[in-house]
Amino acid sequence: MNRYWLLQPFSHAVLATALCGLAMGLLLLPQVRLQRPMAQGVISIHLAADGGLRLWNQPIAAAELRRLLAAPALRSRANRLRIVPDPDTPWGDVRRLLSQLDSLPLTLEIQLPAPTPKAG
Repeated sequence: MNRYWLLQPFSHAVLATALCGLAMGLLLLPQVRLQRPMAQGVISIHLAADGGLRLWNQPIAAAELRRLLAAPALRSRANRLRIVPDPDTPWGDVRRLLSQLDSLPLTLEIQLPAPTPKAG
């Protein structure tokens, strides 16, 4: 009977620690996956259909993006700039962003969105 009272709090502590570890992993894994290309020298910029920009899953203004990409600390680690437009983004917005970033000393790439399945 005495052992049961000792094992119950210990098992609850182990279970709580395991659940906290699982929750932390579920929160951090998507962030790590989004930032993995940066380790390979690629900066990914996501262009939304409304023209909004996201860098490392954070919204960013176009003027701030240009200033950030021109920083020497970032340029020393990155050599490619990948633009990832949403499937519904007008190509005029993509071309406008490309023309704004064309003067940077980074290689520009476009990751074409996957085609949306047609209802039918």
